[in-house]
Amino acid sequence: MNKQILIVEDENDCAELLRYHLQKENYQTVVARNGEEAIDAVQCHKLDAVLLDVMLPELSGWEVCRILRESSKGKSLPIIMLTALSDEESRVKGLSLGADDYLAKPYSMKELLLKVRKHLDRQDAVRQCTARAQEQDTALQYMIHEMRNAMTVIGGYSSVALKKADPRIYLKPIHTAAAHAESLLNDASLLSRLESGGSLPLETVDIVDMVRDVVDTFHDGTNKKRQEIVIMNFRPCRIRVNRTAARQVLVNLLSNAKKYSSQSSRIWIYFDEHPETVSLSIKDEGCGIPQDELTRIFRKYYRAQGSERVKGAGLGLYIVHLLVKSMGGKITVTSEQGAGSTFTVSFVKADAASHDPAGAPA
Repeated sequence: MNKQILIVEDENDCAELLRYHLQKENYQTVVARNGEEAIDAVQCHKLDAVLLDVMLPELSGWEVCRILRESSKGKSLPIIMLTALSDEESRVKGLSLGADDYLAKPYSMKELLLKVRKHLDRQDAVRQCTARAQEQDTALQYMIHEMRNAMTVIGGYSSVALKKADPRIYLKPIHTAAAHAESLLNDASLLSRLESGGSLPLETVDIVDMVRDVVDTFHDGTNKKRQEIVIMNFRPCRIRVNRTAARQVLVNLLSNAKKYSSQSSRIWIYFDEHPETVSLSIKDEGCGIPQDELTRIFRKYYRAQGSERVKGAGLGLYIVHLLVKSMGGKITVTSEQGAGSTFTVSFVKADAASHDPAGAPA
């Protein structure tokens, strides 16, 4: 989409001349004849820069600049002030109020266009840097979220093992959790890659072995809520997934089920086999999710009503959704307040993937 420039100029001839030259450079233009129109235009249009005349009727360009810099939409817009006042004091005043540049009349149109281009390029660079910083921040929160799950398992089992005469039976889940944490650290850029549309390497995994392995890590002997995980109607079936990603999906969903369920409750895991997919449902007996929030719970940083009592950054289900989608599956949820929630994940069966010419290689 072409960049959109706001021209704030009360003289018709000057405004039309600026519009003509900007449109020749493939910019879109919006014209405001006074300060009030300029302020309204910034609120109503998605603008990329402002050319602001100082000598405006009633509300001066200096005042407009100050107001824009105090507004949410105008605080980061590139503003180039245009004026017949060429003295240093006027130039300094404009810059001190937040203008990015200053051009005295009569100005060279070529110079003005170069200044516009320079500030638009700078704005694009700032936006890219901001986006990268946000990606890095999200990736860090993602790593903290997943490492916390792994360390909870390691800490729980090691605590129990230290109290036992023969701690060897606790070494397997500790080893499994540590290996999972290592896999996460080896691919710290996973979330950023998935958000930008990247894919994951896939392999063939037995879903029952994977589920049993994950469920075992939750039986650490420190379950103060005395919750029970029950696996129903399952049989061996090979699926096409990324092992680390699929394990994260199950760990996150089971972890949420435990967090939001009450004491002495049950968490149910159901299997349902279809011609090309296998569905795995995790049902809890927790507080449930309001119906009007079900379509939003997979959004980044979103936390449903009632989740305030449990620590979290609102990344768990967002991560789950990204991971499932990247493996060619899908996730759905049904819930009833006061009666619990059921999250259902579908994975592609290995034999179905092998017949798909577009299937990802191992």
